[in-house]
Amino acid sequence: MQLVLNTYGAYLSRRGELFQVKVKDQSTKISARKVRSILISTGAAFSSDAVQLA
Repeated sequence: MQLVLNTYGAYLSRRGELFQVKVKDQSTKISARKVRSILISTGAAFSSDAVQLA
């Protein structure tokens, strides 16, 4: 799976062995084992813990 963050204000973080994507008041958790690549566009952000998990 390719994880694409192309929404302004989206934030990628780590929750244990999961990626957590937050956009405004919504939050989605995705297993790191399912993610093969991550694409982040302008206006999105990520934590250093998410980079370490990747």
